[in-house]
Amino acid sequence: MSTLVLDNGAYFAKIGYSHEKVSVIPNCQFRSKTSRLKTFTANQLDEIKDPSGLFYILPFQKGFLVNWDVQRKVWDHLFGKEMFKVDFTDTNIVITEPYFNFSSIQESMNEILFEEYQFQSALRINGKFIISARTWRLHSKFG
Repeated sequence: MSTLVLDNGAYFAKIGYSHEKVSVIPNCQFRSKTSRLKTFTANQLDEIKDPSGLFYILPFQKGFLVNWDVQRKVWDHLFGKEMFKVDFTDTNIVITEPYFNFSSIQESMNEILFEEYQFQSALRINGKFIISARTWRLHSKFG
């Protein structure tokens, strides 16, 4: 069983399997100011020749996840065939959340992770604990 680690930041999402290199991807959608029909998600911004005519839509406001439609589309892109090709039946997820996160946001996140994506298990954790675990591992390895 593999473990996917997602630091779901307010502007950048850092994602990768626990044993692989991490990818840093914009956690937002981009739309053209002139023609609002085309939407670009996450790292699809690299396909655009002139990004000056774009505006972006963030799933976070004031540090809290409030726009679930945008966040789902970003996650669909990250978990889908374009990026990580996640096999949900054989994958656990470790995902960061803000300090003092509202219980309604936590419940919605659990519902989406388990019912829509069907991850086998999920650990919601503050980003500080991921950093401290990595630091501890480095010190115990070299220390």
